[in-house]
Amino acid sequence: MRYKKGNEIEVFRNDEVPSGSWRCAKIICGNGHYYSIRCNMGSKDEVIFERVSRQLIRPCPPVVQISGSWMPGDVVEVLQNDSWKMATVTRVLRGNQFLVRLVGSLNEFKVRKFDIRLRQSWVDGKWVVVGKGPIGGSHILISSKGDVGFASLILM
Repeated sequence: MRYKKGNEIEVFRNDEVPSGSWRCAKIICGNGHYYSIRCNMGSKDEVIFERVSRQLIRPCPPVVQISGSWMPGDVVEVLQNDSWKMATVTRVLRGNQFLVRLVGSLNEFKVRKFDIRLRQSWVDGKWVVVGKGPIGGSHILISSKGDVGFASLILM
């Protein structure tokens, strides 16, 4: 997939956690093989510019609405320090909060429902759900073009 100036994407980083993380960025320019990107860090004032291979970027995944709740053992992505990282839900807490553990870490921390998303992978121009969802055997509908859109997870 070729990206154009202004496209919002995610860039893969493996310097924060062993399993890697995905950080939101915007394309500044590129030639189809390498792209210059801009990442906002923490505050809007801190900006990082990088040149990355197209193999390390993907479109932003579609938002997947989940009817139901995450359960202990679910493998998800959590937003921590401006990056989406793979984690396991360890406990359901009150007030739409969850206790999670990053993959490869022993430390648990609390996240809000809005800082958790379904794990998805960009494969051959399509979004594919990766790993275990909230309940095995669920049906998942995801935009196949990678456009930012909504999909639903229907628990059976």
